[in-house]
Parts: sequence; C-alpha cells; structure tokens
Amino acid sequence: MDRFNNLVPTVALDQAASLRKLVGGPGGRAMALTGGSGTGVTTLALNLAAAIAATDQRVLLLDEDDSPHNAVHRLQLRQRFSFEHVAGREVRLDELLLAAPGFELMPVKLNASLAGHLPPGRANQLADEYDSLIARIDWVLVDARPVADDNAPGLALSADEVIVVITPSGESITAAYAAIKRLHTEYGRRDFRLLANRVRTLDTAMALFQRVKEVASRYLDVKMKLVGFVPEDEQLARADKLAQPVAHVFPQSEASVAFAQLANAMRRWPRKIASADRANLLYRALDVSRRLASIR
Repeated sequence: MDRFNNLVPTVALDQAASLRKLVGGPGGRAMALTGGSGTGVTTLALNLAAAIAATDQRVLLLDEDDSPHNAVHRLQLRQRFSFEHVAGREVRLDELLLAAPGFELMPVKLNASLAGHLPPGRANQLADEYDSLIARIDWVLVDARPVADDNAPGLALSADEVIVVITPSGESITAAYAAIKRLHTEYGRRDFRLLANRVRTLDTAMALFQRVKEVASRYLDVKMKLVGFVPEDEQLARADKLAQPVAHVFPQSEASVAFAQLANAMRRWPRKIASADRANLLYRALDVSRRLASIR
C-alpha cells in the first residue's frame, strides 16, 4: 500500500498551504552557502545555524553533502533515511529531520537521475510536504555543494540568495569566481554576498573581497557585497571535535562573536519580493535536477 497516501492527506497539505497565505509569510527564507572545496562551508553553515537560532529564530539546515565530513557526521547524528527513501514514498519528508544543537538538520542529497525519473506529479507532492515543513521555519540554510561543479544538482542554484565563501587561498578565489559566473550566466543571478573565512582582520577580508570583485567585474555584470568575516580560531576546531557549535562550548571565542554578529546582521537584510509562481526551494531544485538530467 502507498504509505505516502496514508500519512500525508492531500486535504491537509492544501490547508497548510492556505494557512501560510493567511499568516502572511512565505516561511523559511532560503540562504545557500557555497564555495570551493576546503573553504569551510560546512563549519560555517552549522555554526551560523546555531547562531541564528540563538536569536530566537527557527532554523532548518539542509545538508547537501554526503561525505564523511558533512554536518550530520560533524554533529555525530544518526541518519536513518535519505532523500531517495522520500522520493520512493517509503517515508515522509519530515522523517529526514534530525535534532541538532538549537536547530533542525535535514540531509537532502538530490540526484539528477533520480529527479529525472520521478513519477508524474511527485515533485508537486514533495513541494507540498516541504511547504508544510517550513511553515514554522524562519530560516533555511543550505550547506551546498560547489556550484561550479557541473554535476551539482541544484540547492544552491534554487535558493533565494547565495553566500559565496572565500578564503585567502588562490583556489578559493578561482572557485568563487567560477560559482558567481555560473550562477550569473546560467541562472540569471546578479546580486551576491561574499563571506570571508579564515582571515584575521577586516582589512584582510576587504582585500580578499576586492580581489574577487575585481576579477568578476571585468567579465560579469554582477553586484557583490562583503557581509563579514570569520577569523581563524583554534577553538572552532576544538568545538568541531566536540561535535558542538562553537558558541555552545566557547561562547567568548572570536569565532562565536563573529557568528553572532553575522546572525544579527542577517535579520536586517532586506528580503526579495517572492515570486507569485508556485515554486518553493525543493520544487525548484528538483526541476533544475530534472533539466540537468535531460541534457546529459
């Protein structure tokens, strides 16, 4: 018997969608963090999620990384199901949720071939489940795979906004430019926020930002803004070994202060006007994945 039909009645999903319209909020502002390999995106994502949650905001972190170093493993959580189980109607979407320190975490590794073979209407059903889930969420953060990867399914490509992580390494600058270029030329994005990681001072962060901006401005019609920096902090690495956000174990550390400042600043960021189209993050990501699969 189809477990999905038993557990998620269509009427209830329609009522949830209608309720969201009545309370006047699209729910779950989706912000993806992406960068080159080794830029610390996962560490930034899980610590930023904890910092935002500390401001009495409800946070969901979507973990697109399925490596042994992803957020699920970093926090020593037990993952019972994958998105493939959800797509196959073996479990509901909300059964992927894991309780992280102060926020919720969901592993969502999309697969282009999987999205390309979803039964008719399944993407809409999954989007309805996602609507119901994020109705109570203020922020959706995405620990996204590198955008420059041609095989990247689409969470970063489909988020409301993107934060590109940069570090002092030359590889990071190259990856940042590649990500911005792809998001601009293939997906029409023009506004980008950059976050400097592993730098000691604001001056160093600004110099790093200017290097990326100078390269991008030569070839792309985009706008970029530095939103902050996170210093190199040994207590951040120690917190990682303890499987905790740094603010929970070292609240006075430089990194904790930086994450708190960024979390407070993010609450003041103006929100883009939502599209009237019926397409949330998950639906858009599935659609992007399906399109990628069709052109291979």
